[in-house]
Amino acid sequence: MKKNIVIVVVFALACLSFQIKMNKKDVLVMLHFNFQNEPLVLTDKKYVTKTNDTVTITKMKFYLSNIVLQLEDGSEYKESNSIHLVDAETLSSLGFILKNVPDIKIKKIRFYIGIDSLTSVSEKFDGDLDPSLGMYWAWNTGYINMKLEGKSSSCNSVKKEFQFHIGGYLPKQNALQEIELNIERKQNINIEIELSNWLDFMSLKENNSIMIPGEKAIAMSQKYKNMFKIN
Repeated sequence: MKKNIVIVVVFALACLSFQIKMNKKDVLVMLHFNFQNEPLVLTDKKYVTKTNDTVTITKMKFYLSNIVLQLEDGSEYKESNSIHLVDAETLSSLGFILKNVPDIKIKKIRFYIGIDSLTSVSEKFDGDLDPSLGMYWAWNTGYINMKLEGKSSSCNSVKKEFQFHIGGYLPKQNALQEIELNIERKQNINIEIELSNWLDFMSLKENNSIMIPGEKAIAMSQKYKNMFKIN
């Protein structure tokens, strides 16, 4: 009798385990860089912004972190170790998989653009946080959240270059921005980064360089929030 009970319990647990696995799914997140609704081309293509700046983009990279999915039943999925360095030059960085997401319709996705203060002081210098990747300043300034570089005849710099390295995690310097996007599709998530939504509303003649944390970096981070949307 006891043997039969044990068999039933083991079978029930196996069925439950199978059911749990069946109720999970992997979700592919893809990122697409655009400029004026066309795929972004680095270095070799010139674009004209709404402020009449002719620009060439040579570098575009940022940190996407702390991903949270809001599900239709009110629950949330939080990605563990959620840090992704997205680089327009590196194809492999433009897609990643969220593992073991509950098989429930996704309503929203939230994430940070940048690295939060806790991670900035943790000294976890591995993976996408490796300083050799060119996105780390120093212990007191932390990580560069967003890096944009290029050239424009509008710039008054010697080489006609513009450089925006936006970051900072200390009080009154925190340039971390949270993005929340609605999702209608059930399967994969496609995030479009429309770079013109940032550059169209600045004058490179007046401002073509931010390289340290501070008020200007915070103001700039608020502008590039508008680049992100679900495709």
